[in-house]
Amino acid sequence: MVRGLYIAGTGMITQMKRMDVLSNNLANVDTNGFKEDSLLSRSFEDMLIDRIGDPAVVNVSSRVGQLNTGIHIDSVYTGFEQGSAKETNCPTDLMIKGEGFFVVLTENGERYTRDGAFEIDGFGRLATKSGDVVLGENGAINLSNNNFTVKSNGEIYTEDGFVDKIKIINFDNNALRKTGNNLYENYLQSPEQTSSSNVAQGFVESSNVDLAKSMVRMVEVYRNYESNQRIIKMIDDTLAKAVNEIGKI
Repeated sequence: MVRGLYIAGTGMITQMKRMDVLSNNLANVDTNGFKEDSLLSRSFEDMLIDRIGDPAVVNVSSRVGQLNTGIHIDSVYTGFEQGSAKETNCPTDLMIKGEGFFVVLTENGERYTRDGAFEIDGFGRLATKSGDVVLGENGAINLSNNNFTVKSNGEIYTEDGFVDKIKIINFDNNALRKTGNNLYENYLQSPEQTSSSNVAQGFVESSNVDLAKSMVRMVEVYRNYESNQRIIKMIDDTLAKAVNEIGKI
């Protein structure tokens, strides 16, 4: 019976974490290039239950069956499906059409993003809104103003000619981990793969969060949490009767 409290408790904790993930998805439904997260859970390893101390069984254990002690969080999975294209007509806004990530230089080294809402910083470099420098194949992309053109293959031209080609890298998605500010790190040190995806100028990629589905999932999580809560109350009431009523007999 006490094991039942534990099983229901782990269920409630898992649903709370799942709600946190869904809430974060909904908070970023308008964040350019944001990728939806999903929480994966699994049950604890099954334990073999034996009947021991049964007067009807002499010196022999009787196998009852398998039982686990609830569920736990296995991992948080990020879905990298492409979001819809949003036209901005801003020359510094870029969108990757297909797989791959822009490479930006941060204080902690190279990071990767799908958010192509860029700008020209005070040093004339193409940079993110938070000030991280966008990298081309030859390093920082130096532009004096917004008068430039980005070809579909990522090559950048100004009135003076070719400047650089935007560096777009692809990885095994399982190798990437979110670090905040819509950035990812290659924490498994997976080999970089050159992406052949096209680039669209004057567009940004929208979040891939499905608002309607996320709202439905939140209701499901709430109901599951509520069910586990009721189970705990039922077990608690049963224990109270065992202590206060049956114990008096």
